[in-house]
Amino acid sequence: MKKIALITGVGIILSCILLLCLCMPALAQDEEQGIAITAIKPYHYEWSEEYDLARGSPWFNLENYVGVTVENSRNATVESFEVTLYTDDEPIGSKPVEGLSADDTIDVSFEWEPEGEDPLSWADTAEGAILSYTDTNWDCTLKAVVVEDGKEIAVNETKQEVAWNGYMADAPLENYEHDTVKGGILYTSGDGQYRSGDSGDDGTKYGTSYSINYDLEIEDGAKLARLYIYYTWSKPSGAGEPKAPKIGVTLETPSGNSEDLSMDKSYNDIKGDLPGSSSYRYHAWGTYAYDITDYMKESGTYVVCVTNLNDGSDEDFATEFSFAPPAILLVYEDTRSPEREYWILEGADILIGGRRGDAGFLDLDECRNEAEFRGEHLDLEIEEAVLCVVSPWADDSEDDVIEFNGGELGRGLYKGYHHDWSSSEDIKGISMSIGAGEAQIGIAAIDVTRYLDDYDNKVVQGDDGDNMMPANAFLVITYEKEEEVEEEEEGGDGTAGSPSITAWSPLESVVNNTEGESRTFNISVNQTVEISWQINGTEVQTEEAITEAVYTSTNAVAGTWNVSVIATNAITELHDLHTWIWNVTPVPTATPTPALNITTTPISTPTPVPTTTPKPKPALTPSSEEKEVAAAPAEAAAEETPGFELVTSLFILLLVAYLIRRR
Repeated sequence: MKKIALITGVGIILSCILLLCLCMPALAQDEEQGIAITAIKPYHYEWSEEYDLARGSPWFNLENYVGVTVENSRNATVESFEVTLYTDDEPIGSKPVEGLSADDTIDVSFEWEPEGEDPLSWADTAEGAILSYTDTNWDCTLKAVVVEDGKEIAVNETKQEVAWNGYMADAPLENYEHDTVKGGILYTSGDGQYRSGDSGDDGTKYGTSYSINYDLEIEDGAKLARLYIYYTWSKPSGAGEPKAPKIGVTLETPSGNSEDLSMDKSYNDIKGDLPGSSSYRYHAWGTYAYDITDYMKESGTYVVCVTNLNDGSDEDFATEFSFAPPAILLVYEDTRSPEREYWILEGADILIGGRRGDAGFLDLDECRNEAEFRGEHLDLEIEEAVLCVVSPWADDSEDDVIEFNGGELGRGLYKGYHHDWSSSEDIKGISMSIGAGEAQIGIAAIDVTRYLDDYDNKVVQGDDGDNMMPANAFLVITYEKEEEVEEEEEGGDGTAGSPSITAWSPLESVVNNTEGESRTFNISVNQTVEISWQINGTEVQTEEAITEAVYTSTNAVAGTWNVSVIATNAITELHDLHTWIWNVTPVPTATPTPALNITTTPISTPTPVPTTTPKPKPALTPSSEEKEVAAAPAEAAAEETPGFELVTSLFILLLVAYLIRRR
């Protein structure tokens, strides 16, 4: 019995030991790990801790973020580990973490910019665009891994959908025409107003039409003419793919001729397939463009009539839509006008920035439509350069921004949304006008002469929380007439153009001084200018907003100097130049070391460069000729070294004494 009890006791002890051995590795593993990934949070703008939700889902081709939360449940601080993030097993990046205290958490953030394609495409017809929608959304797996000492100690993953956000700037305006004309450009919406499909306005429902009148003066004929229809809220017949309008357009000339127009080109955009949004995400916006050049032959009133052609039976098009008043762009010829160079850009890019939740929390920088006026402008004297932009649904709020060549021109510059508006008569080469109230088109005309680059000028239209659709951008450069240029070259007053240096002193073109003397130069100009004094091409003095200028050197340095003064008009950037040759000869006595006042290096053929930016003044360095002149006396002194004859005599006496002694 005792034996049985002994055996039983031994068995129990062995079982306990075995159970303990089995548990020990698990306990040791739990102690070793104690690290967990408790959350993977993908978002576009930020993660709301209050609601535990993303403020903006991740979007294609934009910078998004993924936050990975790591928790340390160990009883001790974790010295270091690495967190790696993957999408469908493709690494996004890795980040080291140094030191995580016991019972503490840390959020590790990763930048993520997945690439994707616009789901919208289309084919143009005479009556409108047939849109096609392709589901480009991406369902992916985000996986985070924690590695410590080369071993994975924590893994977690989540599913995420990535979509295209059509409210971002994704459609740069396209160049339609770049040419020159002796004439001008006119843009007008006539007496048209915004037409709402929801309100059942004429032209938006099947069988209804809307007419707009345009009073135009055409001087010597039309070189080019376009008609633009800007549409919005184009609704499909049911839930599903986006549809564009099917429109009939007629143009009646002042002579009474009626012409049926065929659409030449369309530009279309959609909100995008935003997850969780309502069906209106499929509504389309866009611009229809028509070539009407052949019909613009006379001055008078032109009438455009817009009709909805879809009774619901054509499934390729929308059944109803809204639109801003159609606008006419006219490039007209006028032999009395100067030469003008122009660019015409077209497109449609619906934008909503300002971190609005209904648009996916996009920022202004993500809603900046670009338009580039490609190529180099003519190498002629520029009188004025004017930038014009058109953006339906833009207004004078501070949310709408216009930039040119990298600089902000201003906010709230668009006019015409609620009230009629015309550009200033001081603007040359182009006239912009909204002819009636509630057109819901924003336009602007801005003098950009001072900001113009020689080539590839660029305009940006940005939305910071409003809603707009950049659709057109025009750049018009007016060049000075040949007779005006000749007058300026012959010494005309040039006040409106190139400045002219009308008086100067010294009168002589070549002036002379002796080293150490003082010399003053001065000029008078026919208009307020910026002045740059240059010696041998190096700027030594600048002045602003003056008509008279003086430069004095109080201690002339030997050499031949080219003294130039450049007078520049700060607005037109045109300039005039006067130059003296200044010869400074050394003092006949021993060469002194003068205090340096002219701070440049003499050269024989200087090239003055117009500038208004002061530059560091280099120390004076003698020219090569001066160095040779300075070296000549030193060489002569070496040839006449005193004591040479005495040495020779002593040598001869010693030689004679030596020979006598040997005898």
